[in-house]
Amino acid sequence: MDLVKILDQLEDKYYEDPENQKAAVIAELLDLHMSIDDEDTLNRFCVLVAPRCGGIYIPYIFWDKLAAFLESEDQRAFLQEIISAFTQSDFEEEEQRKMKPLLITYMANEKQFEIDKLKTLIIDKAHPTVREYFNKLINFVRKNVRSTKMYSEKFEILKDIEPNFELLSLPITQLKEKFQRV
Repeated sequence: MDLVKILDQLEDKYYEDPENQKAAVIAELLDLHMSIDDEDTLNRFCVLVAPRCGGIYIPYIFWDKLAAFLESEDQRAFLQEIISAFTQSDFEEEEQRKMKPLLITYMANEKQFEIDKLKTLIIDKAHPTVREYFNKLINFVRKNVRSTKMYSEKFEILKDIEPNFELLSLPITQLKEKFQRV
């Protein structure tokens, strides 16, 4: 599988008509992502896809790596690399909305030293709107322990399924009901 060639084709398709092709490109990337069963290929895919198409697929790979991080901290470097790509992406509202619960969950489960390092090395060097977004999230995590815990619980329930941001936006009570019946 030539990932670079596939990603080049999808990026060309996306940039021909970004507004109309966004959903189709995300669907194709998700299919490709879910078809990868080798960890080395998956890691390569995550690194290659992050800066593509203005960063539209970043929330999906962040979901995958966040789930892995909650199991093992050795995924930290990938998460930080994805956050760096996110700060340099087109930073569209939809991607910000999708990343919010994931970043809150990450920050709630990360060591303060690592968050401070991330802030110093990546966030503080980003565009002012990006800095403002991340500073709001950092302050939210610090000041809203109960809400932060709910974001983490919701992700914990969903982490083992393919990325689904509609489910992640549901109230925790609905998620618990839905997944206890399954």
